[in-house]
Amino acid sequence: MQHASLYRKWRPRRMDQVVGQEPVVRTLRRAIETGRVAHAYLFSGPRGTGKTSTAKVLAMGLNCAEGPTAEPDGTCDSCRAIVNNSSLDVVEMDAASNRGIDEIRDLRDRVNLAPVAGRTKIYIIDEVHMLTTEAFNALLKMLEEPPEHVVFVLATTEKHKVLPTIISRCQSFDFRRPSIETLATKLGEISKAEGIPVEPEALTVIAREGRGSFRDAEGLLDQLSSFSDGEITTVMVRELLGSVGPEALLETTLALHERRAADSLRIVDRLSDEGRDLGQFVGELLSHLRNLMLLPHAPEVALAGVGAEERAPLEEQANTVPTAEVVRLVEALGDALGRIRRGGDPKLELELTFLKLARDYTEPSVENLMARLERLEKAAANGGLAAHAPASRPSAPETPRPAAAAEERPAPAGETLDAPAALDPVEPDPVEPALQKPEPEDAGQSGVDLARQWVGIIGELKRRKQALTAAVYGEARVEGFDGAVLKLVFPEDQDFYVGMAKDRKHAEVLGGVLEERIGSRPRLEVRSGEGGPEATPVPTGEPSRGTPPEEFVSRDPAPEPPARPEEPPARRDDGGFDETVAQADVPGARFGAPEAGGETGEGKIRSEAEVFEIMRGFGPFSQGKGS
Repeated sequence: MQHASLYRKWRPRRMDQVVGQEPVVRTLRRAIETGRVAHAYLFSGPRGTGKTSTAKVLAMGLNCAEGPTAEPDGTCDSCRAIVNNSSLDVVEMDAASNRGIDEIRDLRDRVNLAPVAGRTKIYIIDEVHMLTTEAFNALLKMLEEPPEHVVFVLATTEKHKVLPTIISRCQSFDFRRPSIETLATKLGEISKAEGIPVEPEALTVIAREGRGSFRDAEGLLDQLSSFSDGEITTVMVRELLGSVGPEALLETTLALHERRAADSLRIVDRLSDEGRDLGQFVGELLSHLRNLMLLPHAPEVALAGVGAEERAPLEEQANTVPTAEVVRLVEALGDALGRIRRGGDPKLELELTFLKLARDYTEPSVENLMARLERLEKAAANGGLAAHAPASRPSAPETPRPAAAAEERPAPAGETLDAPAALDPVEPDPVEPALQKPEPEDAGQSGVDLARQWVGIIGELKRRKQALTAAVYGEARVEGFDGAVLKLVFPEDQDFYVGMAKDRKHAEVLGGVLEERIGSRPRLEVRSGEGGPEATPVPTGEPSRGTPPEEFVSRDPAPEPPARPEEPPARRDDGGFDETVAQADVPGARFGAPEAGGETGEGKIRSEAEVFEIMRGFGPFSQGKGS
């Protein structure tokens, strides 16, 4: 005799055999007993939960020789014909393969035919959501005005795809997914009746693998009964399913938590060499992490699908790995599983994810940045500025006094202001010694390792599209940083960068990035070579308005600005000019001073050539020269 599959052999034949759907069974039982059977039902729910089986039990109860009854005997001709799928009064139709309007029209033509042997004609349409829109409209007409002897039972796994007009014509029942405990109990009854020896823990693993489907779980039990020579053990179940086992899951989770990148990558390589499905491994690892996440908060939920021998190690690891860490692992592995299912290389995706998790190759979150800022503020409030970034910008370096300020101060006649005197630095206000912060003695006291952050600083310059500044300072090496002065050294063969590094424009751009990184704008000391000359500090702060950069200030005496005379020199009758002209009235009058040889010679015009030079001071040449 041909072997019958367990899921076919153990299909429900009575209402009390439908497991896990008590509300549906109770409603249908009362409808049959009171004679209130509707003309159309819609059974929706996950696959393998008993929708089609319940429809056939309803058909048996309506056409049973002892009925209509909620408990058909299963021995009459009608019941046996329905069980053997040979009844002419029960028409089962698969809408997945008969989804067109022609099939529904053919069904409409046969609806009016009377039952052959029973009282009622039952039409079971499975996967009804697969019908086309035209077929749905044809079916709708039959559901609105069906014959009295016809009952429609529509079954679907995707209720949202069924037209609302169809749902409104039916009594809708939602079939729930059974729990792992319910599935394990059902499998235990079947294995005991069939004489299949199986460990209780193995039944739990089988029920969990069934994922809420009686048909899948019973089919797996049937497969294991052929696979095993004796008792079905948990090891056999995992071997047949290709599962890695709880030991590998615990080992992987601990390696990722302890940031052991090498060990986690070796686990991936070992599983790949053993021929394990890495996609399935990621799914099992996510289930394990889910249990770890739920165990501290809802232990009854986390341990519902866990065997007794797995609970102790799971609870121990839950006490070791924080929940926040588990959430981080779940999010990263969930993204990796999505990429694997979309066609990515499973091994590469898993190695990349493990490396990111072990080395924290992720973008910093806003929460982490806020926590870091709070720690810095607290350290600054407690006076720990030397160990952290300074809370406020240090005192700005001495800057030259603007030239405009020197012009506001009048100078005595005959006295010329030289540029060095006009650009004398402004003395800072005295500060009480008790209020001054102790300056760091060496680079190690600043608490900021700019040598390690230099690559990131150059990258930030590139991100701000300051490519030239990044190129200039990218060749430098950080020699030291004491919190106020940053010392940079260029290679001897690239000393041409030193002048560009001292440029105020590049120094200000770099100072802006440093201020965001460390909270201050240090001065720069730039030189080339290991034994080069001492560098001159270059300020990186905001320049004073109207003050030229220090490297462009001329050290020669500043010429006195020319003054427009009130009246032109008087011309003599013979066509010449007066010989005595005030020096303050005529620009360029100092040309006669070198030839005078003393104070009495100042302001005297000695030749017509000097007059020509004086007149040039009023022309375009003089203006272009002085601009």
